[in-house]
Amino acid sequence: MAILVSLSMILGGAALMAYGLFIFYAWLPILYGLIGFEIGILLGNWLIGEISWAVIVLGIVGALILGAASYFLEPLRRVLLGVSSGFMLGLAIATLLGLQNSVGGIVGLVLATIFGFVGARVVPRWFDMFVVAASAVGGAAMVMNGAHSLFPGIALFDRSTGGFLPSLLAFVLAAIGMIWQVRNISYWFNSLGVTAGSHGGDGKRPTKAD
Repeated sequence: MAILVSLSMILGGAALMAYGLFIFYAWLPILYGLIGFEIGILLGNWLIGEISWAVIVLGIVGALILGAASYFLEPLRRVLLGVSSGFMLGLAIATLLGLQNSVGGIVGLVLATIFGFVGARVVPRWFDMFVVAASAVGGAAMVMNGAHSLFPGIALFDRSTGGFLPSLLAFVLAAIGMIWQVRNISYWFNSLGVTAGSHGGDGKRPTKAD
C-alpha cells in the first residue's frame, strides 16, 4: 500500500507539473483537488516530519475541501485559486530548499503565507503564468516527496541529507514543467476551443470560441 501511495504522489505531481494550466481549463475541480492534496501533503510532512498515513489523510481532506470549494464558491474562484496555489507554491519552495523545518517550521509557514497573499494579488493580471509557475513547482515538490517515500535510501531524493543535488533536481523538474506548459498553451487553447484572452481571470469558466 505504501508503494501505491508513493506512486500516486509521483503521478499526481507529474500531472500537476506538466498539465496544471490545461487541467484548470479542462477539469477545474481536479486542479483544485490536486492543489488541496499537495497543500495537505506538504503541511502534514511539515507537522509530522515524514510521509505517513496521517499525512495522506490530510492530503485527501485538502483535496476534498478545495475540490468542493471550486463548485460552491464560484464567485470567489479567482481569489481562492490565487491564495491556494500561492500557499502551495510557498510551501513547495520551502520544501525544495529544505527550509520546511527551519526555526521550528516557521520559515515554511511564513513563505506560504506570503506567497498566498501575493497569489491573490497577482492572479488577476498574470493568471496563466501564475498557474503555470505554481503548478510546476508544486508538482515537482510532490514528485520529489513521492520518490523519497518510494526510495528512502537514495540521497538524491532526500533534501534533508542529500545536500544541494535534491534541490537542484527539483528545480530542474519545475523548470521542465514550466517550459512544457508554456510551449503547449496555444495548442491546449485550440484543442479546448478556449478564446485567447479569457484566461479564467474573472473567476468564471473560460468562454468557448465560436
